[in-house]
Amino acid sequence: MLDEITVQVIGCFEAGVITVIAFTGVGMLDGGFTIELPTEMIPANLRMPNSEFIVVRDRQSGEFTQLFQKTNLNNI
Repeated sequence: MLDEITVQVIGCFEAGVITVIAFTGVGMLDGGFTIELPTEMIPANLRMPNSEFIVVRDRQSGEFTQLFQKTNLNNI
């Protein structure tokens, strides 16, 4: 089973790792949490702070398997 998690980039605090906050808009006190993702998993255009995208996590292994750019369908 797979989970799709919306995340927002906080920044790069160590080489090769991008730190993101999961469940943006919820906040850390209300259930949001940070995740560290390998830099090579994230396209260069989504590595800037405040960039938002969706990561797919395998529930059994806990590994992040895919990444999707969020699209705003209201602007089409």
